Amino acid sequence: MVCTRSQSRIPLAEMTVEHAHKRSKTVSTTQTSAQSPDEESTSEDGFDEARENYPPSEDMIHICTPKTPRTGIYHTEWISSPFWRQSLSNDRVNRWETSADEVVLKIFSYLKFEDLFRCALVCRHWRALSYDRLLWTQFNLTQRAIPFDKLLTVLGYGTKYLSLSCGDVKERTAPSPRKRRESILLEYADFGLCNILPTQLSRLLDCAPNLVKLNLESVTISGPVLRAVAQCSQLQILNLAMCQNVNASQLVAVTRNCTKLKELNMAWCNISEKTYNRLFPLRCVTMEKLNISGGRDTVSCETIRLLSSNLPNLTSLDISDCIRINRYALAYLAKNCPRLEELSCSRVYELSSLDVLSWAFKMNHLKYFNSFPSIINERFMDFKEKMKVKFPHVQLNKKDTSDIARPCTTLHVPKGVSRLWERQFRV
Repeated sequence: MVCTRSQSRIPLAEMTVEHAHKRSKTVSTTQTSAQSPDEESTSEDGFDEARENYPPSEDMIHICTPKTPRTGIYHTEWISSPFWRQSLSNDRVNRWETSADEVVLKIFSYLKFEDLFRCALVCRHWRALSYDRLLWTQFNLTQRAIPFDKLLTVLGYGTKYLSLSCGDVKERTAPSPRKRRESILLEYADFGLCNILPTQLSRLLDCAPNLVKLNLESVTISGPVLRAVAQCSQLQILNLAMCQNVNASQLVAVTRNCTKLKELNMAWCNISEKTYNRLFPLRCVTMEKLNISGGRDTVSCETIRLLSSNLPNLTSLDISDCIRINRYALAYLAKNCPRLEELSCSRVYELSSLDVLSWAFKMNHLKYFNSFPSIINERFMDFKEKMKVKFPHVQLNKKDTSDIARPCTTLHVPKGVSRLWERQFRV
């Protein structure tokens, strides 16, 4: 017998007992047709005795209605099984419903993001817990794909640390109605080598005025993207290495408006010499690390003079592959940037070992010098021996790639990266 949920509880319990009575009576008649009348009456009397000992109370009625997860109906045959009778005394309460929300959130914190999306489909309570702000503070989508609308929805839950490195942001299948602008709590964002449209990126950054660290390495950007970046007054680290379609006027607006900028990476951005010359028109005391490598024909000694004159607290500089640099640029750095600790000038063929040694005498804070075999006037091994003798505190060629404004030291981030700058990420 099968009863639907619309039936009341008391008739359901009575029918359950009646069905069990009929079933036991038929079983007793089919097993032994040669039973004596006394034995048959004994079995009936035994069932009546069990019925009197277990009356259909309200608690029992509530428990004796197990629902199957797929059909949504109640099977009354389960009441006659001994396993179900034993479960009546043990599992009277649903553990998930009685557990505190903090306990469920702790369990959900060990799940993957795909599993959290599935848990949100169970019930309304789990949906509210699955989208709790504590679970979405860090969102790691390294080498994964996500629709743009879903990304905006997740960021609205309170995500502060986002990694979309080597990821793919899919386009919307249908245009969604335009919503009012809402600010999100995003602070750290890594879009390195991410396949995302400039329109999507500008819309996302336009809603994130609290950005502190941003990585846009190898991403196609536009004027609206840099305009949105310029509105981030709390920005401290910006990586634009190998970005395409960099707007010169908007880039200058970024350096002017972001007054707390500490690290800036503009390697291989194809920026003109005029843009470099007016990149820092005012004195910027917060800038500590700068990477302008790759400016083959655009970075000159005059560019180094203008940049260094407005960056007195510069501690790290990368001018690799700037073939127009010579010893006069080193003289400008020694005069304007006395706190310089690290200099990278690989493949700068106008510099000789004598120029570098004479410049190093003036730099009291120098710790790292990276120049992979590019000094052609003398053999590199001879230059290395002279540096060890005269400047034992300076480490030579300690870093093969620049880590200025990069969340990781390697260009291609492996799947499941566990760090985003100094933040520990959940894989």
